[in-house]
Amino acid sequence: MSDYNMVAVVKVMPTDPEVNLDELEAKLKEALPERFGLAKVEREPIAFGLVALKFYVLAKDEEGYDLDQVLEAFRNVENVESAEVETVSRI
Repeated sequence: MSDYNMVAVVKVMPTDPEVNLDELEAKLKEALPERFGLAKVEREPIAFGLVALKFYVLAKDEEGYDLDQVLEAFRNVENVESAEVETVSRI
């Protein structure tokens, strides 16, 4: 993990409140491209029972690390309504 110098918070919205978040989180972890790391996952209550997953994705500030790869992989997972980068910070 020490090789990474950036962390991006990616907010993933499920399609509806009935989605099993444990299963969705596991599928998203599998979908994360290998070159990226994962620091942690948090859950953020939104409204009306809907809960977003916030993935803290580790990357390097160099060629080959494009967060669009992560967003595309996450958006292709079943039961994902949207995936957006909230913040990017150096670590």
